[in-house]
Amino acid sequence: MKITGIETFCLRYRMPYALTYPRGEYQEREAVLVKVHTDDPNIYGWGEAAMWGGPFSTTTTVLEKQLQPLIVGQDPCCPEFLWEKIYQETYYHGRKGILLSCLSGIDIALWDILGKVAGQPLWRLLGGFARPIKAYASSGYYRRDYGLDALAADVGKAKSAGYRGYKMKVGNLGAAVHSRVLHETPLRVSFQEDIARVEAARQALGPNLDLMCDATTSLDAKTAMAYADEFERIGVRWFEEPTQPENISGCAELARRTRIPIAGFETETNKFNFAALMDAGAIQVVQPDVIQVGGITEARKIAAYAQMRHLTFSSKNYSTAVSLAACINLLYALPNADFFECDADPSPWREEFLKSPLFTFDDGIVQPFDRPGLGLDIDEVALSQWVVQP
Repeated sequence: MKITGIETFCLRYRMPYALTYPRGEYQEREAVLVKVHTDDPNIYGWGEAAMWGGPFSTTTTVLEKQLQPLIVGQDPCCPEFLWEKIYQETYYHGRKGILLSCLSGIDIALWDILGKVAGQPLWRLLGGFARPIKAYASSGYYRRDYGLDALAADVGKAKSAGYRGYKMKVGNLGAAVHSRVLHETPLRVSFQEDIARVEAARQALGPNLDLMCDATTSLDAKTAMAYADEFERIGVRWFEEPTQPENISGCAELARRTRIPIAGFETETNKFNFAALMDAGAIQVVQPDVIQVGGITEARKIAAYAQMRHLTFSSKNYSTAVSLAACINLLYALPNADFFECDADPSPWREEFLKSPLFTFDDGIVQPFDRPGLGLDIDEVALSQWVVQP
């Protein structure tokens, strides 16, 4: 079997309301799916490449013009070899950023193919630890005409739905590290107002479920320490991306001075950067984004290193059913997997282009189906309603 080419799908969806976080405001979701074709028309793989913050055309150009020629004619059942081939042949202007995100999409699709050829679900090929995973609802953005009562109501809905936790945004301060250039970000709050939001969420969630707070790489270490002090009092499960990932020393100092575990960094790429964060003691919940970090091949190595350091592993899951499938298959294979993130904000891409559900959810626990590969059954006709030209 040989790879014959790749196909990209650029997706756009306008949400019914805008979401604000410390780095800006957006009302449109965007995503790039990758389909790797083989000379067997019945065997193909789906992947997704993160394209946050850039136009579709940059991602599709890298995928189609630069990476596709490196894999056409190759055996799709060798994801480790093809990952390394792409990484080394693009070394001089790759290694991080957009190229790793694009490589993620191809890598996930290759693992999907391998599972289909083997007739096994991917989680089993990746190790098959196969223990149920707790799920938390991920939302809690700043929104217009959205006060503490509305936030508390949404947290209460997540609790009633059976989720074992809830994650919310924090850090939309005038003193955010990027505020001088992202000064038009709306809905800035004071530190005291932000803590009141966290307190309202905690009260709505109750004392027995987990509350997580995500600052989206927006704080300096000193401000993050002030948040962590309050989070200890309130009872927060983890403090996600408090600083920028480059600020390893500041984040490590924060981690040493608080009992709140530090989670991160979904915005970081490659195993070497994650090893540096772990070695410095900067993170205790290791949390890459599978569709950005370099795919399943890279993420599983990061997870293995985290296990060696007795750290738990999670993964960002805030896009389409394809990234969701990659995330759940990886987590379900690992002995040190932590929570599974369930995007709770408006999106049709979690279920509406699937012919059958991807996972079961019962009493806050998720388990994937036992279908080959990623377990996806995509209806391309349904998908087409969100496809746009790059």
